[in-house]
Amino acid sequence: MISSLLGSMIAVISNILTIIFTFTSLFGGAIQLSTENPIEFVDADNCNMAFVAFADTHMRDTAFQPHLLENGLADIDNAKTPFDAFVIAGDISEMGDGPSYDITWDLLANSEIGKKPVMLATGNHDIRLAYEYQTELIMGKTSEYLGIEIDKPYYSYEVNGYKFIVMGSDEWQFEKAVISDEQLAFIDSELAAANGKPAFVICHQPLANTHGLPEVWKNGDLGADSEAVKAVLMKHKNVFYLNGHLHDGVYEKSLEVFDAEKGVYSINLPAFGKDNDYGKFAQTGLGTYVEVYDDSVIFTARDFARGENLEGYTYTFDIK
Repeated sequence: MISSLLGSMIAVISNILTIIFTFTSLFGGAIQLSTENPIEFVDADNCNMAFVAFADTHMRDTAFQPHLLENGLADIDNAKTPFDAFVIAGDISEMGDGPSYDITWDLLANSEIGKKPVMLATGNHDIRLAYEYQTELIMGKTSEYLGIEIDKPYYSYEVNGYKFIVMGSDEWQFEKAVISDEQLAFIDSELAAANGKPAFVICHQPLANTHGLPEVWKNGDLGADSEAVKAVLMKHKNVFYLNGHLHDGVYEKSLEVFDAEKGVYSINLPAFGKDNDYGKFAQTGLGTYVEVYDDSVIFTARDFARGENLEGYTYTFDIK
């Protein structure tokens, strides 16, 4: 009863905001996806695993956000070599309402990448109106996608032998996240189990003092548990922390090197469903695709809505 009431209240708020967003987004017009420059791996025959990571899709029932995601998924499906997995690093929906999520699930169901493992992280927009109800929505859908039971806002999943560790706030926070001691121990244990193979830690919020913080956003970091999370990451090798939240676009501050000797890095994912505020590339429709080889991991920034890589923003990391 309470969950149903919360869902109805969120839907009403979302409908009101949708009217406003529709008027503003219609001025942007449709974006044309080009198929002339499909994604091509560096060495498809020797690629062990590849995935696409979006953040901040901010889905809502307008003319614009579904169109963007439809383009992005079509571009992924048009790749010369199929991807193995898909990640959305939080703020999947603008309001965390059922109808907006349903649009996302429907678009994924009509794509080839939606039939592969889909890993979802909760962002502040996903959980800040009704934490328990909204978290359960995301956990339930992720359980369906991965075929495992997920009963916490954090979990781990392997794709072709490579670990994805997805973080989520253990308590309600409006913008930041609360990472419990239990979750910290889980992250530590899962990274240890990776045995030095590349592992990908997915969290919506960035760690403190990274990617231009606090200058670009005074309160835009993970929160009080940021240093504890970083300390866990720094205990291991070949760790890639992927965050969204900042809407920073793609520029020189998209990469943070925590420890080059051990191979510990942070990659800021641009916002996909909203304009970005900084950077050489600040349009909507941006994301990253990742190729994993025996001796390297390659991150390539791409405009998935228009079908073209972003020149100058391919990062190659040697595996330590």
